[in-house]
Formats: sequence, structure tokens, C-alpha cells
Amino acid sequence: MTPPLLFVHDLAGVAVGDRVALPAQEARHAAAALRITNGEVLFIADGQGHRAQGEAVVEGNNVSVDISNVEVISRPNPTITVVQALAKGEHGELAIDLMTQVGVDRIIPWSASRSIVQWKGDRADKSLAKWQLAAKAATKQSRQAWTPEISAVMSTKEVLLLLPDFSATYVLHETSANPLAGAKLPVAGEICLIVGPEGGISDDEVSAFQEAGAQVASLGDSVLRASLAGAIGVGVLSTRLRWAHAPSRNMEG
Repeated sequence: MTPPLLFVHDLAGVAVGDRVALPAQEARHAAAALRITNGEVLFIADGQGHRAQGEAVVEGNNVSVDISNVEVISRPNPTITVVQALAKGEHGELAIDLMTQVGVDRIIPWSASRSIVQWKGDRADKSLAKWQLAAKAATKQSRQAWTPEISAVMSTKEVLLLLPDFSATYVLHETSANPLAGAKLPVAGEICLIVGPEGGISDDEVSAFQEAGAQVASLGDSVLRASLAGAIGVGVLSTRLRWAHAPSRNMEG
């Protein structure tokens, strides 16, 4: 069984032989929920590309890790950004969870014209915090070194202003005759996927994205839930660009 992963604030500069204390909340989780005992092997990471392995040292409510191996893992190139339309209830958090597990690098919440929910005022702050927590939990579950960045919610106009920064942008739409699995992909830079809400992306939005340089691509004939489409899209890109190759990392220990 793969050892559990817990978060620390910063692992930059940590070396083999160091002892790293877990933050109080992570230490409580390790002791109470995971029932970590002395000598048990753990992963720790900071969500910024640093991951280490070592043996637990449990002293009451305090848990530390004696480091035996350190990895510095580079972000993949190209990176993958998903513009994810806001979804009602837990569908949004599920989308974040699944996309994080398959390796999304950045997520932009999008207030699409057909999004049932809107993030405004306090609700925006609370909803963004839920998405960030979902990303952190999924990073732990999948033992990854990087936690995806999640930006503040954006309007369609704000998303359109970002599109020139991407090496390629694909609007996921089931009516497209061009499968994402066969699209010509850039070898570097940043790829963007745009995922609509449960009611679908409007024709006006599709046209606006195309005018800004986006291509329309499909994930097959099925109409997927908004909570799943992004993860499938990231999975397609990861299969083609990442999973056939060893990750770029520097190791000590």
C-alpha cells in the first residue's frame, strides 16, 4: 500500500536526515484519523513540487517525519488549465477532485451564461475556499507534489482576454466532429480546456471562443456531466503528453 501523504507549509531546502514537524492540523489528522505510529512511512509535500518520504516520530499530539528521501518534481510542460463552468451543489467540488487526481495544473472558475449558480460576495469566497479544499484533499489522495492553482471566478469576457496567453485552447462540446484524442497538441506552453455547465455552453459563447482562437473538440458521443467532462479531458491530454513518460524529478536519498 502506498504510504499516506500529508501537507507541510514549505519543503524547499529540506534534506535527507532532517526532521520535519507536521502542522498541528495535519498532525491531529495523522494521529487520530490515520492512526500513524512510530516508524511508519509517510510522504509529505508542500503542494509546490517538493515531496519527501520518511518515518513518523509520534510524541503525544505532535508528529514529525525523519526524512529519508527528497524529490523536487518539475511541473509538466505543457501545463493544463481548465476553465470550469460553475456547477450547482457538490458537482463543482467533484469536478475539482477528479481533475486534480488526473493532473490538472490550473483551474479557472467560470460564470457561464447557463450556470445555475453564481458566485457573488461572501458566496464567492466560500465557494472558492471549498474548491481549494477539494483540490488539496485530492492532491493528498493521489500523492501528488503539486496542488493545482484555483483562481477567482471569471466572466466570459475575462476568460476571452486570457485566451491569447495559451498555446492552444479547446472548447469541449459533444457535437464537434473533431475528437480531442486526435487533436494536434503543442509540445510546450499551456493548454486550455473549456468545460461548460450542465445546461451546455451557449452558441454565442462557443462563437466568441472560436473568434478568440479556440478550437471545438469532443470527448465522444456521450453528453457528460460537467463534473466529469474536465477530468476526462485532462485524462486524454495526460495520456498523450505525460503518462507515457517518466516524470521530471530530482531525487536525494
